[in-house]
Amino acid sequence: MDFGDDQLAQLAGWIDEAAQAENGFAAHQSLNNRIPITEQRGALDEENSEVAARKATAWAFAYHVQVVETGGKWRTQIIPYLELPDGSSMPPRITDVPDSGVTVWSRLTEKVSSNFGKARLHHLLFERKHGNVRDHAIQAAQSYSQASKEWTEWLDKEEALNTALRLARAVGQKELASQIMAEMLDLANQAISSEEEVPGVTLRVLRPLASEGSPPQALDSTVDAAIQAYDSPFIRDELIVLKMRRAATPEEREILHAKRVQIWLDAADGETGLRRAGHLKTALQRAQEAGQAALIERAAAALQKIREEDLGLVSFTASGAISRGQFEEMMAPVANAADWREALMQFAFAYGPAVGTIERTKKAAEEHARISIVENLATTEIFGSDGLPRFSPQTEAEKNEMRLARQEAFALQSTAPLLAHLLHRVAEAHGVPSEADLTEFFSQGPLASHELASSISRCFIRFWAGDPEGATYTIAPKIETLARNLVLSLDAGVYRLQRQEKPGQYPGLASLLSTLRERGLDESWYRNILTICGNPAGGWNLRNELAHGFIIQNPGPPGAAVLFQCVMYLWTLGPRQEDGDAESGVPDSSGQAPAS
Repeated sequence: MDFGDDQLAQLAGWIDEAAQAENGFAAHQSLNNRIPITEQRGALDEENSEVAARKATAWAFAYHVQVVETGGKWRTQIIPYLELPDGSSMPPRITDVPDSGVTVWSRLTEKVSSNFGKARLHHLLFERKHGNVRDHAIQAAQSYSQASKEWTEWLDKEEALNTALRLARAVGQKELASQIMAEMLDLANQAISSEEEVPGVTLRVLRPLASEGSPPQALDSTVDAAIQAYDSPFIRDELIVLKMRRAATPEEREILHAKRVQIWLDAADGETGLRRAGHLKTALQRAQEAGQAALIERAAAALQKIREEDLGLVSFTASGAISRGQFEEMMAPVANAADWREALMQFAFAYGPAVGTIERTKKAAEEHARISIVENLATTEIFGSDGLPRFSPQTEAEKNEMRLARQEAFALQSTAPLLAHLLHRVAEAHGVPSEADLTEFFSQGPLASHELASSISRCFIRFWAGDPEGATYTIAPKIETLARNLVLSLDAGVYRLQRQEKPGQYPGLASLLSTLRERGLDESWYRNILTICGNPAGGWNLRNELAHGFIIQNPGPPGAAVLFQCVMYLWTLGPRQEDGDAESGVPDSSGQAPAS
């Protein structure tokens, strides 16, 4: 294809005209005004050299050039500004540009005079491996370096120098690379001392320099100056990381780790509420990354001083009402039972697990995620009753677990009071059984010894005697007792669990439940016990909060009732021997009392 000199001269003039703009954005706008974006679409017209030349020129300046770090190494990328799902792009990827288009780029390098134009065109020809590749890289790097002095915007300067350095490194031009690094360091110092606060520019210049094997000698002092200049703990933290990359000895790294922790402790001193808690949590994370016991102790001590009232959290409450007729209808399974024994079974099983079935929970969580778009984009932090951060989901699995726990906790707001009324109605309708009768009843369970049955009986009596707080604290440990007894009855082996979890300690409730789940524990009831007792991803976490003394206020009848339901469910279970199977599993509970 024959491209006329006059037309190429005109196109080169437009490029040089665009280079007179104050910044890169305005330069590209200038070119788009000369060659509208609509002309960039489609393939080159090999039959019309004038149209093809205009399109190839527009393509050349439509690519995005960026410097990225992958696998610890920095490199340049030239990518189309628009990539479509079908694999096509606009402009086409450099490797897909026809030779005629590359010829236009090569001819234009002879006619443009601006550094803006030379840098881009030689860079494209280097990436396309056209002609003298080494020469293209050197000329592109030199032109980018010169262009950085012409632009007025900080980001344009930084991008030009970073790209220049990568090109110089790509072809082994050490002297040119050293010159460009000196210019980058000078730019960083200008940004630090500028009245404009541009820490992003400073970091974008210093990050690649810190990765260099032989950076400018003054790099460390420039990083130190940036640490002093910027107040943001986020910026200062990253600057410390840059220094850690260059630390020569373990002692230097230890000092830098301590400084990194102190940055967040100092930042927390100037904040209140959740921002203070967040900074202290980060300080503890940094201390744990350092692995220094003294740092961990100092950061943990500061975080533990946070109290719930310091967080500035706001509580929202809502209430609902049902008619007397509806209420009595809901009480009917217990009120109409033949005796207190049947009534207790109805209390536990008439309405299923308090958190609802897993199918219903998943459906509610999916619907909530669908309509709560902004919430899904935000970072979530769950705080415990002690006011300390308890859980912050990182993976998609953790986020999904939090969504499920949140829906289950919401369900408990209505089902827990219902269960409390049902348990009260057992005594109202059938009288309070004696401790001896209750003990005899609970002794029928395959997992309950006479002593355990007697202890469970006294918990129920405390509830009916008007002491739900005492009932709550005494019934909660029975859940773990029954779970452990069930694991033992399945020959799962507590000692084996100890070796897998924490040697010298009994396995926790979560480990026991996980084992039972593997052996066939109903998923809905598994989640019911987990979310009520000890789900770090949300829920009521009653058992853990009670055990660690974080619940000061009386949890009331609803809190006691959901724990009683968990106990009743586990009490009905026992090992199930599969035909021809050496391993036993957990049977599905039918809501029937164990046969005597």
